[in-house]
Amino acid sequence: MDRQLERYREIAQSIVDEYARYKPSQGDIELQAVCDRDFYGLISFGWNGDRRVHATIVHLRIANGKIWVERDETEEGVTQDLLDRGVPKEDIVLAFHHPDDRKLTDFAIA
Repeated sequence: MDRQLERYREIAQSIVDEYARYKPSQGDIELQAVCDRDFYGLISFGWNGDRRVHATIVHLRIANGKIWVERDETEEGVTQDLLDRGVPKEDIVLAFHHPDDRKLTDFAIA
């Protein structure tokens, strides 16, 4: 289990770091990876004209041996990034769906 946990940590970190390298096409907006043990986030902040921008783009966490996708505002989808890196569907929880609705997906319920 420890080997898998370390692998999932590396995957989550690499995904967030990869997205943090993008430059938003509008405004003076920065992306910043915020990672702590088993919490992986990507936030955007700055200004788009006279409008303040501050948002969570990605929020992943690792709990109970699974990767929980708490928020995903990416174009392609973090879930696909996880699958592409070899994380099985049964180890991905689509936490942004209600627990009852997760039963309708091919992914883990919890």
